[in-house]
Formats: sequence, C-alpha cells, structure tokens
Amino acid sequence: MSGALGRWRDRVAQQLRDSGLNVVTAMDPGRAARWREPVAAAAVSQVVCAPGGFQDYLGVERDGQIGEGREVYGREAELTLALDIFAPRDGGGEACRKAAETAVECLACRGAAGLPAVEVRTGRTEFLERDGLYRLEVACRCRAWLTARADQEAGAFTDFEVKGRMR
Repeated sequence: MSGALGRWRDRVAQQLRDSGLNVVTAMDPGRAARWREPVAAAAVSQVVCAPGGFQDYLGVERDGQIGEGREVYGREAELTLALDIFAPRDGGGEACRKAAETAVECLACRGAAGLPAVEVRTGRTEFLERDGLYRLEVACRCRAWLTARADQEAGAFTDFEVKGRMR
C-alpha cells in the first residue's frame, strides 16, 4: 500500500485547517465530547475508478535527473472525502452549521488539495444523545487520476500518486 489516498486526505485536512476549521483525520465520538469547539473528522469514504487507457497504460514519462523513460499507468477516479463535523452540546447545531459552511466554501471555491470539486453537499444536523454531540456530514466528490510508475528492474509499480488539476 502506497498511502497516496491518505496523503491526499491529509493535504485536504491541512487546507481546511488553514481556512480556520479544526480538522482531524481519525477520531471517535468519545474524544470529540472533550472538544469545546466544533471539530471535523476527515476520511476518504469512496473511490470509483474508470479505465485510463489500454490496460491502464498512459504513456512514458522521462525522468528529469537521469533522462530514462518510465512507463506510467493510471485510472481516472472519482474520490469522495467525508467530513463528520461534531460540536459539543453547548455549541448547538448552529456551531455545526457554521463549521460546515466554512468547509463547503473552502472546498467548493478552492477544490480539495488541488482536485476540482464536482459536488459538495451537506446532510442534516443531528444530535447524538449517547455522545452528547451534534453531528453534520459534509461530502466532497472530486475528479482525479490515480497513477503509478512501472519499475522495470523490480517488475512492480512504484510512486503511486493522486493527481488532478484545478481550472
């Protein structure tokens, strides 16, 4: 496993932090109850792939340092980032809504770590009685390419990446 999707999720989380949102990449509701402000838990919730070319072959890329060509393979993908926004009871549903607005504005206007947002949507605010928290879901669908380079000597794929371009 190369961790390319995890790295993308981490870059989106940092982008949202830079916009003023408190974001973590893994959290259970028990920990969220200790926060005094809204916090969003970010995760890659869905990946849908389509073929990229003949048997996913995209072409040859020249290595700028040694000038050697390396085969590149990849697939077009649609990635969905899920944000579960939690707010403490005393902050109320309004705190969730404000945090969601910050996330939606950031993702819709700036994309998700370089990937254009195809759709950004929010769910309904709900109160989790057992945890004493409000929760609101935000989902962001993005178009991307999942690419890998072939290492001819090792006979394996290396350098897995998530790529996209904002226009």
